[in-house]
Amino acid sequence: MSEYRDRYDELRAAGIKLAAISVDDPSRADAMRRDLELPFPLLCDTKREAIRAWDIVNAGEGDIAYPAAVVIDRERRVRYRALESTTARASVAEVIAAARAIATGAAPQKTEGGRRAIWPGAMFLRATMNILTRGNRGR
Repeated sequence: MSEYRDRYDELRAAGIKLAAISVDDPSRADAMRRDLELPFPLLCDTKREAIRAWDIVNAGEGDIAYPAAVVIDRERRVRYRALESTTARASVAEVIAAARAIATGAAPQKTEGGRRAIWPGAMFLRATMNILTRGNRGR
């Protein structure tokens, strides 16, 4: 989510209204939103209705959502979906390209999108950098 936070202005300039979704209760989700300094809302899907509708439920991990980027059109239809993992994420550029294509009518109804590999140590380095710049806010 940090890439989306860092490129939020670019996403907004592309006409994207951004929100994240969590299955956590509102107080826990709000704490995470504050800790990550997200400029966009973190919505709560405690009943897992949205993640079931979007087919991104990870039943093996306690019915949480798979990491995913989902672009929904004005009629609330999923037009782009990139299922992700901790080592493969859709880039913000891919999400912006999908949203722009949807706006012109060129995007497919539903796609898994591209995946870009992340060096396994990158997440550790990013977490370390976040702690150094923002402090350790662990509970």
